[in-house]
Amino acid sequence: MKKIAPFLLVGVIAIIGYLDSPHYTEREQVISTLPVPEEEESASATVTEKDELQEIFELENRLVDLKQEDGYSVEVYREYEIYKDRQGNVIDRVPTENYHYLRYKE
Repeated sequence: MKKIAPFLLVGVIAIIGYLDSPHYTEREQVISTLPVPEEEESASATVTEKDELQEIFELENRLVDLKQEDGYSVEVYREYEIYKDRQGNVIDRVPTENYHYLRYKE
């Protein structure tokens, strides 16, 4: 067993080196990607183009609450997604679940 162990170790290292090499990952990506039929491709392209036109948005924080806690003044801001059209007119304001808290010592 002592005579075979170095050869097994070199073999395992060689296999791991091959599996970690860029040559193997290129082959793996080719195998894992499947061709998309043209009908689905064109349909998804038109949907994403429409979504891109509709989904021009900015993130904005708005003051939601002011409160006093343990000698601190706490400002609570909520994040909103502001959707705008190409002219810059606001279409929709969607509140997110993100809040930011600012504490000030009084």
